[in-house]
Amino acid sequence: MKNNKLNIKTILAPIITSRDAINKLEKMVKKMPFKTFELDFSDVEFISRSAAHELLVMKEKLAHRLFFKKDIIINNTNFDVSEMIRVVAANRAVPKKIAEKMETKTVSFDEFLKHNLSLDK
Repeated sequence: MKNNKLNIKTILAPIITSRDAINKLEKMVKKMPFKTFELDFSDVEFISRSAAHELLVMKEKLAHRLFFKKDIIINNTNFDVSEMIRVVAANRAVPKKIAEKMETKTVSFDEFLKHNLSLDK
């Protein structure tokens, strides 16, 4: 392969359902000499939650390596694939255990303004 654009449908499949598929992709990316990779998701119809999670873990892991860092760019995702990646990324940002412990309180706008105006003094 002469460039750093990887067609995911060709390399893996149009339906990606396992972490193993992403692990295969990671091994391929690690062996290539490029620092930046574009993962082209054209014609990929579906990615499972576990595969999306592994993809984000791989992206983060490669970006934070001490040596031979690699940046991953995800392009051309359809709505379903991008939504799955978004949901998994959001869950990684606020893990379920933390979200369950968070308490929310509904306040009126007037109460909100009153509280915030008193902080300015």
